[in-house]
Amino acid sequence: MKTFIKPKILQGTRDFLPQDMAKREYAMNKIKSAFINFGYDSIQTPAIEYAETILGKYGDEASKLVYRFKDNGGRDIALRYDQTVPFARLVAANFKNLPMPFKRYQIDRVWRGDRPAKGRYREFYQCDVDIIGTKNLLAEAEIAGVIAKVFTTIGFENFTIKFNSRRLINNILDSLKISAEKQPAVIRILDKLEKIDRKSIIEELKPLINESSAKELLDVVSITGTTEEKLKLLDKYETKEIKEFTSLARLFNIAPKNLLFDPSLARGLDYYTGIIFEVFIPEVPIGAVCAGGRYDDLCSLFCPEQFSGVGVAFGFDRIIVAMEELGLFKDLTLNSQVLVTYFNSETLATSVKLLKDIQRAGINAEIYFEPVKITKQMKYADKKQIPFVVICGPEEVSRNEVTIKMMQTGKQKTIPQDQITNYFKGYNKA
Repeated sequence: MKTFIKPKILQGTRDFLPQDMAKREYAMNKIKSAFINFGYDSIQTPAIEYAETILGKYGDEASKLVYRFKDNGGRDIALRYDQTVPFARLVAANFKNLPMPFKRYQIDRVWRGDRPAKGRYREFYQCDVDIIGTKNLLAEAEIAGVIAKVFTTIGFENFTIKFNSRRLINNILDSLKISAEKQPAVIRILDKLEKIDRKSIIEELKPLINESSAKELLDVVSITGTTEEKLKLLDKYETKEIKEFTSLARLFNIAPKNLLFDPSLARGLDYYTGIIFEVFIPEVPIGAVCAGGRYDDLCSLFCPEQFSGVGVAFGFDRIIVAMEELGLFKDLTLNSQVLVTYFNSETLATSVKLLKDIQRAGINAEIYFEPVKITKQMKYADKKQIPFVVICGPEEVSRNEVTIKMMQTGKQKTIPQDQITNYFKGYNKA
């Protein structure tokens, strides 16, 4: 008796059926169009890198999530954790041939040994945009404009672009006499403020700083009010960068309701140095759907040249979850718009000709492969959500006609065969 392999996949990874892929491709094309609209060019980096390229760039906790292993040649390698570090490596290796500033986007898979949860997987897509080779805050403002463009293009009416500055956080920590050596660890704990309560944050901070400093830190970063009110309260910590960014971001016509200065925003990754971002969909509580910021020193890990950069990564899978919950896939269909029927060998040539005529009109169409009952062919079209079925049986062929059935309404229309191209051209325009 034959033994079958159980069809299973690793936890935190997924298969995608055509219905799923239709949603993903729809969203991905929307995101890509926003990137291209702002003049970003596509790049690609390998899925696997030397471990030394990946490790030590994100902080101790994040590095624990890197998939690391030995290949057949005994080389120490790792799967891509994000796209920013490989991008920095790429720039270091190719900067002489790149226009500076260099604007890129990359839509690709990354891998993390994280605990799977809603909108969180071990293998998932990130959609990155970066500008490297300029320190001008106009770059941060454009990134904010790209973020707004992406979410409005997709169809989100409500989204919040939270922003802060790592320099501001460092200034606050300096004022509390927290040493530079401890600051990265403090920031990583502060980054958990959205996930755990104030008391737990203080307990985690105690091994690094005293309780009074921990409470003062949380009091400072937790202030409320308008952006102007917050900036006034934080003025002694040097807020020039925040003020300038806010002013420049307004030039990109980002609605004030979509842009929020949040002094508690920290971002846990170690390589951030300036303005940082996190984006949320208020109606869908799944965490940040986009995040990133300024990184000044990342490329210097790979070459002597200094290239300051700023970029964000869109959490593609979380965006899909949010789109599903908010009903942003209402009118989505699979690729095929028309199914041409196949009755017998005598009608096959006509069916194939009609197929080619429909495709010539710019409509995605397919033919059924077996000469079976019309009911079975209709069931196939229904299961694939194909909106039109072109019926060309012996009777239609004898009259040089064709019947078009609209699957959603059940209505039918009979037209001459030579009008099929014009019919679907009209549908295409509609």
